Parts: sequence; structure tokens; C-alpha cells
Amino acid sequence: MYKVFIVEDEHLIRDSLRNQLLSLAETHPLIFSGEASDGEMALASIMDVKPDILLTDIRMPFMDGLSLAKEVRKIFPWIRIIFISGFDDFEYARTAIQVQADAYLLKPIKDTELIQTLENVIAVLDKQKEPVMERDTHADNFVFELKKNHFLNGIFRGDLSVPEVLQESAALKRSVVGKKTCVVLATNHYDKNFDDYFRFSNYLHFLFGADESIIFSSISSRFIKFLLMDSDTDRLLEKSYQLAQTLVHELKDEEAEDLIVSIGPIVERLSEIPQAYRYTQNMLQTYGVLRTERIISYEDDIKDGEVSPTNPFKLDLAQKIAQTEADELEELVLELQGTPGDTEERNRLFRFFVLTELGNLVQKKKPGSEQPLLEKMNDLDQLAAVAADAAEYTQIIEKLLAFLMAAHIHPSMVKYQSVIQKALAFIKENFTDPDISLNVVAEAVNLSPSHFSTIFSQSLGQTFIDFLTECRLQHAKELLVGTDDKLSAIAMDIGYNDPNYFSYLFKKREGVTPKEFRRTHTRA
Repeated sequence: MYKVFIVEDEHLIRDSLRNQLLSLAETHPLIFSGEASDGEMALASIMDVKPDILLTDIRMPFMDGLSLAKEVRKIFPWIRIIFISGFDDFEYARTAIQVQADAYLLKPIKDTELIQTLENVIAVLDKQKEPVMERDTHADNFVFELKKNHFLNGIFRGDLSVPEVLQESAALKRSVVGKKTCVVLATNHYDKNFDDYFRFSNYLHFLFGADESIIFSSISSRFIKFLLMDSDTDRLLEKSYQLAQTLVHELKDEEAEDLIVSIGPIVERLSEIPQAYRYTQNMLQTYGVLRTERIISYEDDIKDGEVSPTNPFKLDLAQKIAQTEADELEELVLELQGTPGDTEERNRLFRFFVLTELGNLVQKKKPGSEQPLLEKMNDLDQLAAVAADAAEYTQIIEKLLAFLMAAHIHPSMVKYQSVIQKALAFIKENFTDPDISLNVVAEAVNLSPSHFSTIFSQSLGQTFIDFLTECRLQHAKELLVGTDDKLSAIAMDIGYNDPNYFSYLFKKREGVTPKEFRRTHTRA
């Protein structure tokens, strides 16, 4: 099934398109996934919904359809775009072609024209995933894939010198000079035969091949390997989450229901990449035992001073230290060694987490005074070495814990509120605002949109849009029963500018129209 998202500022046309799509969904593999009245609001919703088809007007307030299409295509390369407009303007049509639009429809849109266009787009989406490739016609591509795989294996193992890295990356038309890097790994389930591999490799190339900031290979039967590069840390982190979401959205199928993506730490030196790779690989191996989320991230495991919603250990060290008396220190040190029933590999990962979390708490308590305590915690290699040496690990955490307990640490002072708690509080306070969006909430909790979207959906098991809709409709039910307000007024009160869309969502969620709900729930 393919999800369709509508962007149109004229509510009557938007209503008509929605009704047409709902009708077509009865006979075609289509799902109406949402709508927006301008490009700016649409972009935030699309980040959350991840539709397959974008049906958008061109001339709209705040962000026009062409700007929207360009931004969406950067994030979701698979998406198919259909432009609609009341302006028969060649320049618009030419620009639409430049962003690889699938069609350009003029208003008023005829039913037959929309049906034919959507059927053509469905055929394109189906074609993208068909296993139709001949081995002998793709020998050059296969050689290129081997070169990429050889390069990634070499840089991940630390076998390549700096000149060799620069030479081989240049041969791949990529540059790592002056760039920060991030390793991303995904489980690979496409190694049954060459036909599967070629189809899969071709689709990965379609998704990521044109992006000069990514080197990837799927030749290994264990992992799909990615190396992401950028000079800006925030931009690199956002790209890593976008890539992970694309993989989960596009590659998950009946044969790969357990496809998992692991996002490693961002490192600044080529010499740090092998350790980053090992840590990324270790995180991937914790899936199923320590965690259930599909996207696993170093950023969320080792969150600066707080227990992240996706942290596998769910251990609030600040709280635990605050509740520990001096004579209980030895017991706490023993508890922080790991779990006797777990493998040494998982306990080593746990100790790595403890070291990083304690280091963050020490730095936040009294900046500057902690340097002697943190001598062996300056980089990933040192942390990993300490986590692997039980005696040294015990000695260091004893010092860190003693410092924190002597400083009279208190949860209210050092414990950061959960990102999710902040987000939920913000949403519940502002859900009636028609301008609230994923981007707005992400900014409120100081995360990038893709990062916040990943954390939110994996923590609550539902998307931001779904949660926002639930808040609004719950309030709508209270207003329907407790007031005599008109439906149009209630729609505005809960954050919807379009009463028809409110009625559509209400019936879809509750199974009855707002009027029927009011009639059956209001006492005579």
C-alpha cells in the first residue's frame, strides 16, 4: 500500500481530492495519510508520515509547492511528486520537470485524469522494487560495488593509511578531507541469490547513489554498511537519522521484518573510525535482548546527562547516586559491574555506558575540577579499554562515585528531564495551536526533526501526528459533550482550520461522525 499526502491551500479543492483518494483506495493500493494547507506545515507532517506520493499545489503561502518538493526529495528520495495548479505556466512546468515530478495537472482536475496519473505513479513505485536485473549487463556496477566494499572494510578495520584513504575515496568520487564521519550499519537480509542482490543494490543506488556525502555497500551478507561525511556535526547527525528512517521505511518487507539500523558516534579523525565501527556493530548486537527499537543510536545511548527514552539499560545514575549513602558505595560499585547472567560483551557495553554517564555528571557538577578524574575518558578507545579491564574500571568508578557523593548531588539539580516528558508537556500545552508541528516541538526540546521523530515514535509506539491527533480529538469529545458549540467552532478550538478535515479524522478514529457522537453521549 502506498501512502498519499495532499497539500492544497484551497479547502474545497483539498476536500475534493481527499474524497477522490478515499474512493480510489477501495480499488487501488493507496492510503490517504494526511493533508496540509501550505508547504511549511506539510514539510513537518511529511517528516513524520513519510508518504510515498506527494500531491501538491504549486502556488501556496509560506512555502510553495516547488520549494516543498525540493526539500522533500532531499530527505525522501523515493517519493513520487504530482503537481497541481490553476496556472498554465510553462516556467512552473519546467521547474516541476527539474525536480523530477511525475505529473503536472491543471485545475479543475478531472477524475479520469487523476486516476490515470495515480495508476502511472503506482506502476513506477512497483517497478522500483521489482527484481528485474540481468547479471551480465551490470558487471561494471558489480565491480564498483566491490571497490566500495573493499574501501569500507579497509577503513573500518584501520588497514588503510591516510594517503590510501584519500586516494581510494577520490576514486569513488567522494572526499573525506576535513570531514567528520559517522558509521551506520543495518542488518542485511538480501543475500539469498544474485538476483536478489542486484535488485537490492540497484534500489540502494537509487536511494543514496547520488549523495556525495555517503559511501555504502551491501555486498556483505551481515551488514549494509554506510559511511556518512559532513563538516558540520548537527547536519551529519540529522542526515544519519534521515538515512536510518529511509532504510526502515523502504527496505522493510515480509522477508526483513527485523531490519535494524545502528547509528554510531560522530568522530573527527580517520583514526577514530575503526573504534566507531566496532561500537556501532556492538550496538546492533544488543537488539532483541536489551532493546526493541529498530533504530539504535549512540546519541541516544549516551545522552548528555540524562536517561534517554531509547537507552537500553534504563539506568538513572543521578537518581541512584542521590539515594546512596556513604556506607552503601561498595554495593553500588558491585551493581555497576554488570549482570552475572549476561555475556561479557554486553556487560562491557554496560560498563561503557556507566563510564560515559558518570563522566557527564562529573563535568556538569563542577566544571574544571574533574579533569584528574577523567584522564582516561577522553576518547572512545580509552573508554573501551577501561570498560574491558574490570580492575581499572572498578578503580575509576569508585573515584567518580566518591566525587559525586561528596558533592551532595541531587536529582533535581543534575538529572535532566526526559526528552519525551518535555515533548509531551509541550504538546499538551499547545496542541490547540494550528501551527504546532513536529519541527516546532523538536525545536522546543533542542533536537533536530529527524532525531526527535525517531525518539518519539520508538518511545511511544506511535508517530507525533498520531499523538497530536489523539490529544485534539479527546478534547473535541469533551467539547462535543460539554458545550453546544458548532462543529466549525470546535474544529478551530482544537487546532484544525478545516471543519471537514476534523469531521473526517473524527469518524476515522471514532467510527462515528462528531454529530452522532454528540447525540449518543449527551444526556437528555
